[in-house]
Amino acid sequence: MLARSLLNRWSIFAFNVLIALPLTLALVEVAILLWGAGFQHHATIHEAGHLIEGMGVILIGWGVVLEERPGVSHLLGGLPTEDPDREAAIDALCHHCGLALLVLGLVAEILVQCVEVPDHIINTDRIERVVLTGGAVFLALGLATLARLSAGLAAFRAPIPLDPEGSLPEAGPR
Repeated sequence: MLARSLLNRWSIFAFNVLIALPLTLALVEVAILLWGAGFQHHATIHEAGHLIEGMGVILIGWGVVLEERPGVSHLLGGLPTEDPDREAAIDALCHHCGLALLVLGLVAEILVQCVEVPDHIINTDRIERVVLTGGAVFLALGLATLARLSAGLAAFRAPIPLDPEGSLPEAGPR
């Protein structure tokens, strides 16, 4: 029951919107901090890094849930089984987008860590803004992935089942 209400396609769509809104605001804020009004202040680099890192963690977490939708739904009591082909197709869509979100969030965090590591280990002196902008680009790709998944879920149609013998329907006369 809980899985049915939290992991159906419309709930995932709603969670995507709830993640996309603050992600969009964070990307705007990061752009302002790195290249706008706060450009001359060193503290803005630190703040932008925290924003990228925080949103990266959210993408990673949501990506794991999406990638493992069947396992999570099993833990929460299972999804309806009336149409297993439909659920398998939704699982595949969620798996691919979840894996993409996981990787994009991790790369964004890696770039933030490159800036935070001391310069004698990874020298990012004078290119911090560029490196963090790279992290923001990966977050923007995560936003695009959320939009793609949401569009796919909204337009989702169940796969056309094969006939019981497993063959394709015959073509009519030409």
